[in-house]
Amino acid sequence: MEIERGIGHVQGVPVGAVFHRRADVLQAKLHRTNQRGISWVVDEVDGVEVGDAIVLNGGYEDDEDHWDWVRYTGASESKDREAGKGRLLRSQSWSYQDNAALKRSFERKYPIRVIRGYKGEPQYSLADDYRYDGLYEITAIRTAASKSPAPDGSEIKICQFDLKRLPEDLQVPAV
Repeated sequence: MEIERGIGHVQGVPVGAVFHRRADVLQAKLHRTNQRGISWVVDEVDGVEVGDAIVLNGGYEDDEDHWDWVRYTGASESKDREAGKGRLLRSQSWSYQDNAALKRSFERKYPIRVIRGYKGEPQYSLADDYRYDGLYEITAIRTAASKSPAPDGSEIKICQFDLKRLPEDLQVPAV
């Protein structure tokens, strides 16, 4: 039987499961892509895209990881980012597919799976692996100013999401 990705825990994947490569995270159905930070699925309720998971892997300088709460910067097209540096060249948009999907999960109060990668906050990340760290709820969203300006010195607006880890009793996947 093929396991489907959806909202919440993935059947057969315990919180704390470790994966050596991003491809292993994909194969476990925790996330939809091998590259992007935000994952989404089509909501069975109305057929629109909603966020189901994020990867914390040192993506943007404006991210903050404090284990039980996270401030997560939304996504941008690759042409809007400085390759390999985590800096933006232009403002982000709430209409960009990944940001819109994660925003819908906030509006619908859907939990988000959090996967930490080896480039994330060293205090909470493994040295060379990815780890599924359970479910978080998005508690707030905002448009904020990035720490760094655009190459021309102008302000860059970012989509930000605050997430809070759900209580331990909700971190046990249903069997």
